[in-house]
Amino acid sequence: MEKAVEIPIDLAQKCVKCGLCKSVCPTYSVNQEEGSFARGRLALAQMVIEGEIPLTGEVAKQWDECAMCRRCEWICPNDVHYKEILVYARHMQKEELGAGMVKSAGLKSLELMQTKVGRKLVKLAGRIMSLLPTNEIKTPFPTGAVKFMPKPTSKAFGLRGKVFKAEKEKAKLLFFTGCMIDAFYGKTGENVVKLLNRAGYTVVVPEDIRCCGAPHYYSGNTETFERLKDHNLKEMQKYDYDAIVVACPTCGGALQEDYGINKKVYDFAELLQDKRLRFVGKGESITFHVPCHSYSAMKVKDEVFYSVMNSVENAQLKKAQKDKSCCGFAGLFSITNPKMSDQIQKEKIEDLASTGANIVLSTCPGCVLNLKDGTIKHKTAQEVMHLADYLAERLVDEV
Repeated sequence: MEKAVEIPIDLAQKCVKCGLCKSVCPTYSVNQEEGSFARGRLALAQMVIEGEIPLTGEVAKQWDECAMCRRCEWICPNDVHYKEILVYARHMQKEELGAGMVKSAGLKSLELMQTKVGRKLVKLAGRIMSLLPTNEIKTPFPTGAVKFMPKPTSKAFGLRGKVFKAEKEKAKLLFFTGCMIDAFYGKTGENVVKLLNRAGYTVVVPEDIRCCGAPHYYSGNTETFERLKDHNLKEMQKYDYDAIVVACPTCGGALQEDYGINKKVYDFAELLQDKRLRFVGKGESITFHVPCHSYSAMKVKDEVFYSVMNSVENAQLKKAQKDKSCCGFAGLFSITNPKMSDQIQKEKIEDLASTGANIVLSTCPGCVLNLKDGTIKHKTAQEVMHLADYLAERLVDEV
């Protein structure tokens, strides 16, 4: 039986209705309704589970409007397991009301992309789209969402099945690349390997890992998550490694929390606090967006990222006032809830722009996508980069 279906009701009853989650919920700031933050959504889940109210489309709508950033867990004084409860609620929703065409298609595309045929098609699309003059393509969706999406890379899945040896190896890492790096941000993956090699880590990239399954799990599609997890665990067991490294905190959170792995899962930035690495900037000013799942799922302290950025010579770090607020992406959330996502994105872009920084950095490919989309729409002229790309461009010879 799937993990989500086994959640006892006492997890929801741990909520003492203090309302502290209201202060950090990105969707409450838009709707300002009781059902628009964790306390209200938990109450609805509890009433449905206990049979007090029926599961209707209106109830499901409140659950669908959650970005699953899990900032409510981060601030909760009573350790309420919000993710597990809402996954269970969404599983019930899927079973009784269906998942919806757009969500189903989006989740299915993540599966198909990682098949042999899917990988070939992504590479082909990348070669064709490389002829286009822009890096981002304005893409409309049937929900009314319009996003500037990155082009697939012609080198998609190019790291798969390779071992990148460090000169003076101090550990061997399995790099779980993730769908977005595989398909869209291949250069980011290469830069993660470059940085880790220089820091003394040999990097192993499995041949046939699939989507981590986090989008499916968060959507209540626990059957597909279990299938993807089982496949990935079998594939990862083929390799010898000391720890796992990611450059996507959503993947990292799934591996750390839901895979039952006894190996440590690192965000790549955690492994770069090494005096042997020297970074020299170009006189630019930088600011940082802390991905929600970095601290809510992976439990990485944001001081890790700031420590690495502060080590860059000839660059000025300007911390945003709301550096840990949600960017509004949350995967399919930004497609199925475009108006709400756009408002959250707008607030984030305004905060980042107020720093006056030239470059916006983050460690989540999804956040990079959404922040680029936001800077284009709001014309802030800020460059958006994954932290790995920024650091790799400024890496110089050892001290």
